Amino acid sequence: MHAEIVMIGTELLLGEIVDTNANLLAKKLRDIGLDLYYKTTVGDNEARITDVLDQALDRSDVIITSGGLGPTVDDITRQAVANATGRKLVYSTELEAQIAARFRSFGRPMADNNKRQAYIPEGALPLPNPVGTAPCFLSEDVGGRGFIISLPGVPRELDYMLEHTVIPLLIERMGGAKVMKVRVLRTCAVGESNIDRAIGDLMTEKNPTVGLAAHAGQTDVRITAKADTEAEADALIAPLEAELRQRLGIAIYGVDKETVPEVVGRILAEQGLKLGVVDTLTGGQLVRELAEAGYDQLIAADLQPDDPVEALQGLEHEPTSLAAGRDGASVAAALARAVAPADGIGLTLAGPFENNTTFIALHGPGDLNLIEPGRNHQQTDHVRRWLVIQGLDWVRRAALGQLASPADWK
Repeated sequence: MHAEIVMIGTELLLGEIVDTNANLLAKKLRDIGLDLYYKTTVGDNEARITDVLDQALDRSDVIITSGGLGPTVDDITRQAVANATGRKLVYSTELEAQIAARFRSFGRPMADNNKRQAYIPEGALPLPNPVGTAPCFLSEDVGGRGFIISLPGVPRELDYMLEHTVIPLLIERMGGAKVMKVRVLRTCAVGESNIDRAIGDLMTEKNPTVGLAAHAGQTDVRITAKADTEAEADALIAPLEAELRQRLGIAIYGVDKETVPEVVGRILAEQGLKLGVVDTLTGGQLVRELAEAGYDQLIAADLQPDDPVEALQGLEHEPTSLAAGRDGASVAAALARAVAPADGIGLTLAGPFENNTTFIALHGPGDLNLIEPGRNHQQTDHVRRWLVIQGLDWVRRAALGQLASPADWK
């Protein structure tokens, strides 16, 4: 059995509200091991909703809709579901009584337009909604293609209906829940295309599956396994994870929800190392992220000068002319060396220099020195994020004694 979700509402297409319901639905279905193959968003138009649901019934066993069950003229999910499943829309006095009782509990009379909500496809199974006024229902396709479960668009009502009615119903129809387990191996400072070249052949597996998700300076490798028990899912993941670790090696910095600053801070603390930083490019973002991860005590120096050449003059007590005569790469390297504590690592994110170039430089244990070739500088959030991740990854690799030329890992 596999599922599809259809999110209904013109306000979603206009970007007026963020669709949190789809995220909730996807997570709930994953938790019971029900595969979700498609998600569609459609506006408040009867013909288009009908067409979307008809296509969904052609390819999926269960379709879950959210939205369009209210009392207004544009709440037309009921009619569209009836159209798609080949049924008439009929009035239910039982549902009318439930809606009226709900309004009485608010101390208010039921308005005439709320009676629209008592219509459901003929033969549909009503799903009582005790936390809202919109009755929900399950409608089977007359041709046997599958069934549609229609739920409210109000998030708290949707959440309640999923937890107390829909998920138990789906588990019963599935013949029992499955376990779907996800393991994420987090890599940084290696491009997505290079990760793909290293593990692409493993991304054709059926169970467990392997997928990639790219972020600024990072690529997540996701392993997903489905089984009857958590132990069986773990057993499916373990050999594939071992193979991925063997191929990607030091590029993997952590797992699941671990972040680069957390991992780097932990490694520095374990190694007894401190970090000196000169940062003219990100406004101190790298140091802030380490501090937010709880490792501010490891920062030996945090310099954010406007001009790296003037900063070098102050640190090394050089004549202005000598400092100014250095090229960007040598200035960045000298700054990293100057701020490196005796018991740690010096890191420089420096620039922009001539031709708007920037440099990352590191001076570390055992007189380790590394400079990245100049890059053209752009003041964007994406570039600043990339610089922070790249810089932290250099520190991580240096602390672990596995820092080589950047060309070896891109």
